[in-house]
Amino acid sequence: MATVTLSIPRARRRERAICEYFHMWVTRDFDRLDGIFAPDSVYEEWNGHIYENRNQIHLWIDDTLEHRVVLNWTAAGFTHARGREGQPSITVFWTLNSRDEKEGKGCIDGVSVFEFNRQNKIQRVREFKAEHRRDYPYRNQ
Repeated sequence: MATVTLSIPRARRRERAICEYFHMWVTRDFDRLDGIFAPDSVYEEWNGHIYENRNQIHLWIDDTLEHRVVLNWTAAGFTHARGREGQPSITVFWTLNSRDEKEGKGCIDGVSVFEFNRQNKIQRVREFKAEHRRDYPYRNQ
Protein backbone atom coordinates (compact mmCIF):
# COMPACT_ATOMS: atom_id res chain seq x y z
CA MET A 1 0.00 0.00 0.00
CA ALA A 2 1.33 3.45 -0.94
CA THR A 3 2.04 6.01 1.73
CA VAL A 4 0.11 9.27 1.42
CA THR A 5 1.93 12.43 2.48
CA LEU A 6 -0.44 15.17 3.58
CA SER A 7 -0.06 18.76 4.55
CA ILE A 8 -2.04 18.89 7.79
CA PRO A 9 -3.11 22.55 7.39
CA ARG A 10 -4.32 21.92 3.82
CA ALA A 11 -6.06 18.70 4.89
CA ARG A 12 -7.89 20.59 7.66
CA ARG A 13 -8.92 23.33 5.16
CA ARG A 14 -10.40 20.65 2.91
CA GLU A 15 -12.28 19.14 5.88
CA ARG A 16 -13.60 22.60 6.75
CA ALA A 17 -14.77 23.09 3.15
CA ILE A 18 -16.77 19.85 3.38
CA CYS A 19 -18.30 20.86 6.72
CA GLU A 20 -19.07 24.31 5.31
CA TYR A 21 -20.86 22.69 2.36
CA PHE A 22 -22.93 20.52 4.74
CA HIS A 23 -23.75 23.61 6.84
CA MET A 24 -24.93 25.49 3.72
CA TRP A 25 -27.77 22.99 3.46
CA VAL A 26 -28.84 23.70 7.05
CA THR A 27 -28.67 27.51 6.69
CA ARG A 28 -29.99 27.41 3.11
CA ASP A 29 -27.28 29.93 2.24
CA PHE A 30 -25.13 28.89 -0.71
CA ASP A 31 -23.41 32.23 -1.35
CA ARG A 32 -19.98 30.67 -0.75
CA LEU A 33 -20.56 27.56 -2.89
CA ASP A 34 -18.55 28.99 -5.80
CA GLY A 35 -15.64 29.51 -3.41
CA ILE A 36 -15.36 25.82 -2.57
CA PHE A 37 -16.54 24.04 -5.77
CA ALA A 38 -14.57 24.19 -9.03
CA PRO A 39 -16.51 25.51 -12.07
CA ASP A 40 -16.23 22.10 -13.80
CA SER A 41 -16.97 20.06 -10.67
CA VAL A 42 -19.09 16.91 -10.91
CA TYR A 43 -21.56 15.80 -8.23
CA GLU A 44 -22.91 12.22 -8.26
CA GLU A 45 -25.86 11.73 -5.93
CA TRP A 46 -26.63 8.43 -4.21
CA ASN A 47 -29.74 8.04 -6.43
CA GLY A 48 -27.77 8.09 -9.69
CA HIS A 49 -28.31 11.75 -10.60
CA ILE A 50 -25.16 13.43 -11.90
CA TYR A 51 -24.59 17.18 -12.13
CA GLU A 52 -21.78 17.95 -14.58
CA ASN A 53 -20.70 21.45 -13.51
CA ARG A 54 -21.19 24.07 -10.83
CA ASN A 55 -24.11 25.69 -12.68
CA GLN A 56 -26.00 22.38 -12.69
CA ILE A 57 -25.17 21.92 -9.00
CA HIS A 58 -26.76 25.33 -8.31
CA LEU A 59 -29.88 24.32 -10.28
CA TRP A 60 -30.16 21.05 -8.32
CA ILE A 61 -29.77 22.90 -5.02
CA ASP A 62 -32.44 25.46 -5.99
CA ASP A 63 -34.85 22.69 -6.99
CA THR A 64 -34.18 20.72 -3.81
CA LEU A 65 -34.67 23.74 -1.54
CA GLU A 66 -38.24 24.09 -2.87
CA HIS A 67 -39.35 20.88 -1.14
CA ARG A 68 -36.67 19.84 1.37
CA VAL A 69 -35.36 21.35 4.58
CA VAL A 70 -32.12 19.96 5.98
CA LEU A 71 -32.35 20.02 9.77
CA ASN A 72 -28.76 18.95 10.34
CA TRP A 73 -25.95 17.27 8.43
CA THR A 74 -22.99 16.12 10.49
CA ALA A 75 -19.67 14.60 9.50
CA ALA A 76 -18.64 11.60 11.60
CA GLY A 77 -15.12 11.03 10.34
CA PHE A 78 -12.67 11.83 7.56
CA THR A 79 -10.28 9.50 5.73
CA HIS A 80 -7.63 11.14 3.55
CA ALA A 81 -6.19 9.59 0.39
CA ARG A 82 -5.17 10.44 -3.16
CA GLY A 83 -7.67 10.40 -6.03
CA ARG A 84 -7.40 9.12 -9.57
CA GLU A 85 -4.87 11.72 -10.70
CA GLY A 86 -2.96 11.93 -7.45
CA GLN A 87 -5.03 14.82 -6.17
CA PRO A 88 -6.26 14.84 -2.57
CA SER A 89 -9.48 13.04 -1.77
CA ILE A 90 -11.42 12.74 1.46
CA THR A 91 -13.96 10.08 2.31
CA VAL A 92 -16.42 11.33 4.91
CA PHE A 93 -19.06 9.43 6.87
CA TRP A 94 -22.13 11.52 7.65
CA THR A 95 -25.68 11.61 9.01
CA LEU A 96 -28.37 13.84 7.50
CA ASN A 97 -31.72 14.73 9.07
CA SER A 98 -34.25 16.42 6.81
CA ARG A 99 -37.89 17.13 6.22
CA ASP A 100 -39.45 16.75 2.77
CA GLU A 101 -42.91 17.82 1.58
CA LYS A 102 -43.68 14.34 0.26
CA GLU A 103 -41.61 12.04 2.46
CA GLY A 104 -41.87 13.85 5.80
CA LYS A 105 -39.00 13.69 8.28
CA GLY A 106 -36.15 11.32 7.63
CA CYS A 107 -32.67 10.41 8.71
CA ILE A 108 -30.06 8.77 6.50
CA ASP A 109 -26.43 7.82 6.90
CA GLY A 110 -24.02 8.15 4.05
CA VAL A 111 -20.50 8.20 2.75
CA SER A 112 -19.19 10.74 0.28
CA VAL A 113 -15.89 10.80 -1.54
CA PHE A 114 -14.72 14.37 -2.18
CA GLU A 115 -11.89 14.89 -4.68
CA PHE A 116 -10.05 18.21 -4.74
CA ASN A 117 -8.21 19.95 -7.58
CA ARG A 118 -4.83 21.69 -7.48
CA GLN A 119 -6.51 24.91 -6.38
CA ASN A 120 -7.95 23.05 -3.37
CA LYS A 121 -11.53 23.33 -4.67
CA ILE A 122 -13.96 20.42 -4.71
CA GLN A 123 -13.67 18.78 -8.12
CA ARG A 124 -15.87 15.71 -7.70
CA VAL A 125 -18.28 14.26 -5.15
CA ARG A 126 -19.58 10.68 -5.14
CA GLU A 127 -22.34 10.09 -2.61
CA PHE A 128 -23.55 6.78 -1.16
CA LYS A 129 -26.54 6.27 1.13
CA ALA A 130 -27.54 3.82 3.87
CA GLU A 131 -30.69 3.67 5.94
CA HIS A 132 -30.14 5.17 9.37
CA ARG A 133 -32.37 2.61 11.07
CA ARG A 134 -30.46 -0.59 11.74
CA ASP A 135 -31.94 -4.07 11.93
CA TYR A 136 -30.26 -7.19 13.30
CA PRO A 137 -32.31 -10.10 11.94
CA TYR A 138 -30.11 -12.84 13.42
CA ARG A 139 -29.10 -11.24 16.71
CA ASN A 140 -30.97 -13.81 18.85
CA GLN A 141 -29.96 -16.86 16.81
